[in-house]
Amino acid sequence: MDITTVLEVPLSDIKLQGTNVRSDLETPNSKENIVELAENIKINGLLQPIVLRGEFGKPPYDVIVGQRRYLAHLHLGEENIKATFSGEIDDTSALLLSLSENMCRQEMNYEDISNAITTLYKHYGNDEYQVQKHTGFSIRMIRSYVKIDAHATEKIKLLIKENKISLSDAKRAIDASQGDKEKADVLIDELVKLSKYEKKRLVESGMNNPSAKADELIATAKQPKLEETIILNLPRKVHKALLEAAEKLSIDIEELTVNTLVNWLKTNDYLIES
Repeated sequence: MDITTVLEVPLSDIKLQGTNVRSDLETPNSKENIVELAENIKINGLLQPIVLRGEFGKPPYDVIVGQRRYLAHLHLGEENIKATFSGEIDDTSALLLSLSENMCRQEMNYEDISNAITTLYKHYGNDEYQVQKHTGFSIRMIRSYVKIDAHATEKIKLLIKENKISLSDAKRAIDASQGDKEKADVLIDELVKLSKYEKKRLVESGMNNPSAKADELIATAKQPKLEETIILNLPRKVHKALLEAAEKLSIDIEELTVNTLVNWLKTNDYLIES
């Protein structure tokens, strides 16, 4: 069926079957957002139809895109909702539609994004470029989620889920521990207390000395190191682009700027490391 054809569908014909990528709609904050959305729909109507999986006239249907809008209609006690149909598509295609739509809307939690990206990664034979092709996400972002899913300890994953640490710090602990999960758990507790310069030195020290103990790596990271500071006056659009890239790549903006500058200097033979 043409996905642009909008139809009135009875809510009673829709049964949520887990196709939608979101799993965080029962949290107090999400419930509050759904009530707010319901009030908006009550005043302004549904501005964008939901997308259902299946063929019109052959219920039950599942919600691929628009689960919050569907729940808002239930809250309002509506009988029908405007919807388009994807037809009978496979699970991977449904996941891609749901992931793409939700990433552009209310912020998704780490666990939902991670589960979706790693599921797609495995589906495409561990080919990160296929995931990029079908989602538009950067290779660095995909690698971040895959690395954390594969190598992070349960403690680190829980800290990410609870928004107590960033993805960047999680990756730093993984890199610095070099496969030693007990060391990673010790490092993550101390890593969040370090400055960004100390965090960088921690990772470098851990990768260069994989047999070093966690307390030794922390001590090394805290040692003073001579560095030069340069203040740059960037055009607004360049600064905005850096901010967007840093957020999407889960990397500190200063680290991204330094890495970009270093790579350019190396490429053009201005920086030769011994």
